[in-house]
Amino acid sequence: MLIESASTLIRMAIAAICVMLGNSDPLANCATGTASTHAPTNAVTWNPGTEVRSKHYRILSDLGVDDTRIYSTHLDLIYEEYARRLSSLAQRAPEVPFVLMFAKEQDYIAELRKRYGVNAIGSGGMFFITSEGAALAFFTESLPRSRVFHVLQHEGFHQYAYSRFVGALSPWLNEGLAEYFGEAVVIDGRVIVGQASPGPVERIKKAIDANTTIDFLRLLTMTSEAWNDNVRTGDASIQYMQSWSMVQFLSWAENGRYRGAFEGYLQLIHSGVPSERAFVQAFQTNDLKSFENTWKQWALKTTPSSLGTAALRLTFLAEGLVALSSDGVKVESLDDLLAKLRDRNFSTEVSVHGRTEKMEANETILVIPKDELADAQPVFDMIVPKPARSTANDKKREADHPTPPTITTRGLEPRELVLKWTRRKSGEFDYEILSPKKAPPAAKEPKKPAKDKA
Repeated sequence: MLIESASTLIRMAIAAICVMLGNSDPLANCATGTASTHAPTNAVTWNPGTEVRSKHYRILSDLGVDDTRIYSTHLDLIYEEYARRLSSLAQRAPEVPFVLMFAKEQDYIAELRKRYGVNAIGSGGMFFITSEGAALAFFTESLPRSRVFHVLQHEGFHQYAYSRFVGALSPWLNEGLAEYFGEAVVIDGRVIVGQASPGPVERIKKAIDANTTIDFLRLLTMTSEAWNDNVRTGDASIQYMQSWSMVQFLSWAENGRYRGAFEGYLQLIHSGVPSERAFVQAFQTNDLKSFENTWKQWALKTTPSSLGTAALRLTFLAEGLVALSSDGVKVESLDDLLAKLRDRNFSTEVSVHGRTEKMEANETILVIPKDELADAQPVFDMIVPKPARSTANDKKREADHPTPPTITTRGLEPRELVLKWTRRKSGEFDYEILSPKKAPPAAKEPKKPAKDKA
């Protein structure tokens, strides 16, 4: 049997495991919606076609072939990162490698309610377990790809962790690790963890200064019921941000000083030791207050990671270029791009630490923060494509959907980032972020006309 304690695990899987993307109270609907009041039925309103297989997942999808492939490949890469990072933990329950990919939000809500008895209203994706079945489900309608990727990385961890911990992870660790993987950057087939974007870093600092962080002992021993009560009654983002920051600290602070003990902590929880006792045993201290103060001192000195921030902002610029190209609009420079995105009030939303953040076209989008890896200030640069010889049909396609310019970083460490464009059969464009050792050559300045001799 897949679930040993159905009522508890269903509550945890649906209430504590889903990430909500559409509300000012990000988890309210999920927390209260442990199961739909409507009985599940066998009625089928969604027609995804034939099940497909990726390397690690069974997938039902009504997305196009290209989008299904993109998200399937992403899931496989992230799965392998979970497996690599948690390789020392034996499997305790069958994996649930089943994914439902929906194009439309209404189909996502209807199918989860009718077939599985799950209330998915207000969510953008979740991993759920019910007596009717279990799956990772998400939709893509009106969402930027970066936001969908974050959902897959966060919810995919819950899906993977279930087979290793079977509900034994305390909420702070479950959500902290999910956000740790949610923040990861996937570039050129590589998963880069340990990234920190500017918003959460600054909000944690403000919370510490305002003394509004959660006492570590309380966070360590918080039950899923207490976690979800906080979600229902107020802004729960501090729970997610602090849990993520604590996982970052235990993984990376002081050149990985605590990493071995952190892995031991996970091993003890995996073997059934309660969270507080496992922490004291693994870290060889019961002075949790001093430990909390050490984390605070580290968090106050933390700076945003250049690579993660550059990838986040480059993705925003790529989404903007896709929108402009779809409308037949050319872009000549970074300033021109920013101006045209501003004229359209272009924005995207990104899920970060239990809340949804809106990204808008402003000057900060073109700025890459400098971290300790860089010798100089990294910057974005644009290379406008040169007109190519083409047929009449090619010229029409180019007029309808102009080829977007290449945007690259310069001076970014440990590697540069470059946008790569691929034209679909429809004429519109897909993008991919690559990570070469060197940025492509800068565009040559046009030659100035020679002055007439007197």
